[in-house]
Amino acid sequence: MKKTILLTAISYLFCTYAGFSQVFSDSVFINIQGSLGKLQSENENLKSRLEMQSRSLTDISKNQSISDKTKWEKIRTNLVKSAEVYKILSDDIIDLKSQVINQDYQGYIKKLSSVEKGPLGFSFEEVIMKTAQNKAIFSKKEKNERFMTVLKSLKDSPIVGLIPYASQAVNLSTAAVNVAYAAGVQDKKVNFDKIREFEKELQRYTGFYNALDKANLTNANASSQTVTLLEALQLDLLEKFKKDVQKIGYNPRDIRNEESLDDYFNYMVNEFSTDYVKKRISDIESKYTQKDGKTNLTDMLQTELDIRHVNNNLDYLQNLCNRFIGIHDQYFDLENRYFDLVKQSINVAKSNNIIEAVGERSAQMVYDDLIKELGAKKKKKDSAIKSSINIKELKDKIDAVDIYKIL
Repeated sequence: MKKTILLTAISYLFCTYAGFSQVFSDSVFINIQGSLGKLQSENENLKSRLEMQSRSLTDISKNQSISDKTKWEKIRTNLVKSAEVYKILSDDIIDLKSQVINQDYQGYIKKLSSVEKGPLGFSFEEVIMKTAQNKAIFSKKEKNERFMTVLKSLKDSPIVGLIPYASQAVNLSTAAVNVAYAAGVQDKKVNFDKIREFEKELQRYTGFYNALDKANLTNANASSQTVTLLEALQLDLLEKFKKDVQKIGYNPRDIRNEESLDDYFNYMVNEFSTDYVKKRISDIESKYTQKDGKTNLTDMLQTELDIRHVNNNLDYLQNLCNRFIGIHDQYFDLENRYFDLVKQSINVAKSNNIIEAVGERSAQMVYDDLIKELGAKKKKKDSAIKSSINIKELKDKIDAVDIYKIL
């Protein structure tokens, strides 16, 4: 029934294209071809599994047990399919690990965090200097000039420069206010109301920077956690891979000095291809070929215990795939949370009325453009990851492995 539905779907797509070929564009044709390819692949996987299950049921009904032929066909198919899964899973882990940090997206948010002039239209360095100058905290001109000199020194301090961007703005503001209060203690004529006004004005900006600092810190922790989880998964996959492939007859070399784990994995999964596995299976079968040309499946199944062991433990490979899918989904959840926190910080800037006009664009236009561009960069980043990591393909490949333990 399922097979008929899939074939009907394929026929429908062909008919649709034939009827409207003069209307559809080349891009639509490509999409149809892609859909056909996916349907054909799913149909072949389903057909293979149904045929094998049918033979299993026939064996059980006739002999009350699965025949040696069916057992070996299950093992042979599973070993070839598992080689595909190892490569896809390894590639997906490497891809996601390399794209956790996106320079275009994170770089844009970093500009928001800068104390220099950024996308919000103001320079926080200049805000501090202008505010201090306008408030004229000290009664004497030379003391105000001295205060301005100290503020410039704070701005150029190498210690302040080492602090992360958003935290840098907060620390610079705190230092400026502390200097003002410290100087006021020694100057009896200082106007503390003006110092408080100075502090209050800077707080309009530090409210934004504090919110953005929280978002960046949350994202840094989330990114670090994602990479740590991926590296742990990669090590577990490596251990599983080496145990399995050696039982099949592939002996990978040791990792070389200064060779990354990613490069080492790429080397091994490219060598341990489906063609290699098929050849190894053929070599094993040839050892048990009798004079009449038939394979002694009973002896082979009883002797080749390593092969049976690999087949019987493929459920762990399935668990590793599910772990990756969980990490992948959690990564996007965390990224969405980061995006929301950044938007919240920008809304704080808008509420505090600190966004400035840029050229002919009003403050509202600057805000609208900023939200739009931030969303576009996130969408571009997410699309790049989803195009290189096909979760459905991974699920289909592991589903094609018939988790069945041969006793």
